[in-house]
Amino acid sequence: MCDKNCNCGYPEKRWLQFMILRVICEKPSYGYDVIKEIEAISNGRHQVKSGTMYTTLRRMEQEKLLTSEWKKSKEGPDKRIYKITQKGKLFLKKWLEMVIERKKMMDKMANFYERYFGRHKNENI
Repeated sequence: MCDKNCNCGYPEKRWLQFMILRVICEKPSYGYDVIKEIEAISNGRHQVKSGTMYTTLRRMEQEKLLTSEWKKSKEGPDKRIYKITQKGKLFLKKWLEMVIERKKMMDKMANFYERYFGRHKNENI
């Protein structure tokens, strides 16, 4: 679990950073590609504006969670590709551990719901 000095907080408070780290950990990417991958992973529920994405990427780079470098392009403007750092991987791992713990709690709540409010039990509410 996360110790009190990790400074990562609950995943919900920094959800966009969590999703960015998840995408970039799997494959170094450009900002636009990260936006599209987050949309795909979340089944369209998280649509990130490009301004928000690039501001967040710069902040994450300042926090040493990511690094970036410019890639020359023959077919258009140069692009900045982002890679996760070791610190970024550690944050992602801790956040994923919290998500797993939360999932256990949510599974229990879902089971409770099903037992008490599931099919055909709502008729007397």
